[in-house]
Amino acid sequence: MMTQRNGWLAVGFSVALILQSSALFAQLNSESSLAQNTPGDISQTQPPVDLNLTWELVPRTPIKFTPFDMVDPNTGKPVRPDDLIEVNGVKMRAGDFYRRLNEAERWLNAHGYSLRTDTRFEYFSPELESQIADSERRLRELEQKMPIEGEPADNTFAPAACTGDGRAFDTGWYGNSLWGIRFYGSGNFQACYPSPLSASVSGQAVLSGRLANFQVNIAEATANASGTLAGLFPLVLNYNYAINVRVFGNTVWGPSGSGIVQGSYQNSWDWRILSYNWSSPTVRLGCVSVLGIPICIDGQVGVNIALNLAASLDIQASAQTATARPYGNATGWAAAWIGANAGIARAYAGVRGTLNFLSGSLQGTATGNFSVISNCLVYNFNAQLGANLTALRGQVDAFAGGCIWFFGWRCAEASLRLFSWDGINWNRTIGSFSNSYNVYCW
Repeated sequence: MMTQRNGWLAVGFSVALILQSSALFAQLNSESSLAQNTPGDISQTQPPVDLNLTWELVPRTPIKFTPFDMVDPNTGKPVRPDDLIEVNGVKMRAGDFYRRLNEAERWLNAHGYSLRTDTRFEYFSPELESQIADSERRLRELEQKMPIEGEPADNTFAPAACTGDGRAFDTGWYGNSLWGIRFYGSGNFQACYPSPLSASVSGQAVLSGRLANFQVNIAEATANASGTLAGLFPLVLNYNYAINVRVFGNTVWGPSGSGIVQGSYQNSWDWRILSYNWSSPTVRLGCVSVLGIPICIDGQVGVNIALNLAASLDIQASAQTATARPYGNATGWAAAWIGANAGIARAYAGVRGTLNFLSGSLQGTATGNFSVISNCLVYNFNAQLGANLTALRGQVDAFAGGCIWFFGWRCAEASLRLFSWDGINWNRTIGSFSNSYNVYCW
């Protein structure tokens, strides 16, 4: 009976360490070998950004509260509230210690846990879970509409001798406050006759990302191509094109050209546009209770990115085709270490799990061609966006553990669910738009 009592007392005595957290935190700093995944230079030189996330215990069936017997932790003998007891070298009134102990036990019992039996406490953030649920709902709604035509694009003005149209799309943000992605873009064309016959196509595609409270356009690609008929016999074409690819706001690729060809112009490219480790500033992932002691976990989230771009152009007097296919992969990662209030004799923190932030490819194709129908010169335009990709799929947990000494080390661990989602899995045409326009009738 004495051994069993000492077992749960070892857990309960940790509550008393609240009274000496400052002294033990100094001891914690001297035991750096106990920390896991701990970039100490970051945690010491950069104050964490607080995301203000709330964390709750994963609920279980409530347990009936039974108060702890008031005994001396060293002898196991009954004591009175005013008696002094010694816990881990600290003297305090027995009544104060057991009041804190029973308050913690009562709260845990209401959530289905107990200091007597549990060594693992699972926490979740209602905000993060709600954001994932909202992403799942919007993703299903978007997939029901695929292939989408997009919305009419702004700034599609065409001169009197020209006709044109444009479309834009935006998926919105998917993910949660720690990791998120968004795709958006636009495309338009313009055809003119009779002075002289010409056509142009242009488009833009953007991949935006979010880490914690920091969001940025990871990669942006814009392209335009045009052709003007300079002669029929022989067929002579004036052409020009320009492509611009920006990574984190910096241009990394920008081929362009112009010239005169008889018949057509073709070119293609395949280029590595990005190999990068993108990380957030230091953030406060959350504060939880381990063995009755509040522990705050600081950390970072990030993405290792490798992206490529394949593109091609085919410009002819009667038809134009442009394709772009970004492809690659990005792996999400996280790091965690003990921040403040680690009033436990030994403490550690880390991260488990993996996250597929993005892998696969998108392919956009825009084509235009002229035809003659019923004494009218008609321009036929088609644009498609296809996807073969997986994104935001995986599970990542942070964890923090603490140990106290009482006839041997007694340890417990709290885990925080940072991310858990099956994510986006597309192998389909996600956008498509086509139409025909009368350029000139006679």
